[in-house]
Amino acid sequence: MKVLTPFILAIGLIFLVNQLIAQVIENRRQSGPLLYEDFIYDENIKTPLIYPTGGVSSNDILQPPVVDLNQGGTMRLEFDWLGKEQPQFRAKIIHCNADWKPSALNDVEFLPDYNEFPIYDVKIAQGTKVGYSHYWLELPKVKVSGNFVVVVYKGRRETDVVFTRRFMAFNQQIIAAGKVSFAQDIPRRNSHQQVDFSLKYGNYPVMNPKQDLYVVLRQNYRWDRTIAGLKPYMVQDRQVKGIGVAKLDFTPNFNAAYLFPDEIQSGKTYMQQNDLDGQFAISTRDDFGDPDYFPVTFTLRSPQREDGKTPYVIGGFNFFELTKNNQMHYEEAAEGYQATILCKQGVYNYMYAVPSADGKRANEEPIEGAYSLTQNTYEIFIYHRAPGTRADQLVGYQVIQKY
Repeated sequence: MKVLTPFILAIGLIFLVNQLIAQVIENRRQSGPLLYEDFIYDENIKTPLIYPTGGVSSNDILQPPVVDLNQGGTMRLEFDWLGKEQPQFRAKIIHCNADWKPSALNDVEFLPDYNEFPIYDVKIAQGTKVGYSHYWLELPKVKVSGNFVVVVYKGRRETDVVFTRRFMAFNQQIIAAGKVSFAQDIPRRNSHQQVDFSLKYGNYPVMNPKQDLYVVLRQNYRWDRTIAGLKPYMVQDRQVKGIGVAKLDFTPNFNAAYLFPDEIQSGKTYMQQNDLDGQFAISTRDDFGDPDYFPVTFTLRSPQREDGKTPYVIGGFNFFELTKNNQMHYEEAAEGYQATILCKQGVYNYMYAVPSADGKRANEEPIEGAYSLTQNTYEIFIYHRAPGTRADQLVGYQVIQKY
């Protein structure tokens, strides 16, 4: 009995940890104030995208949702609703300060129109086994720079929110230049990267740069990989793998995909791979119909973890969040963890992670490892609130990459 009791307690604790993490996510969906972040409140919403249009890139959908006010581009919002009905949706836009809390600006100060945008454009998917309706909306061009959250809700009830997405608009007043190199800290040289950057603000009126400017450094378009403040370096690193389909099953009701099993990379020699820095791109099938949704089974070959932290499949397609929809479960027959996730046809970058110590973030280092040679994309956001104004403005934006 003395040997069996700790075993039973350990299993109970593992179950409790996973249940608590799942319950936190569900509580965020069902109650509480609006979250000013990328978040899905209704599980019938799939593949919510927001990206700039009118730019010079032919792959707008892969661009981060950041638009230059001086270039004339706007934001395009797209999403799918699973089911046979086509509900009516509306969107509204909220201006936020650098900390992603609502600013003091009134709607008329940052929008040219009334802040309610019905989403009329909808298309019922054709030739798919999973029924869905595809919605899209061209957002109006905002009048000021800064952070914004687009809130999509069902019908006319603004409280019936189905998802939120962040986007940014900048008015280039400050120029940032930087480089990515090995960490100068010797113990971290092989696992971490250092970002050095400088800001040139010329004649732009900044009285005290150390106090007046608020700089955010983001890695690989992930909001859980940001550093804010005066320290221009990033101490997290990751390696994102490609996708490989091992088997496809075609049934009358749906098509299913099974990926090749993945191995734990931590502790192994780094191998260079070109990737999308965790992003994804949806395919187009105009000649055969619309892209379909597939239940995709991911497999991570691994013994059952002794710490009770269940791995998750994360990527840009699920905002790098830890939810019950991307939580894995141990399967003895597979000799590892598995998760089946409904994905729209396309190209995906993904990785495996476990919850951080506080359970609020994804920590991929125990599974994916950390390598200073990894290709990463970094973004620098520079905010400023001029004297006498009531909101933070995004006055500088720069992308730098580690190759």
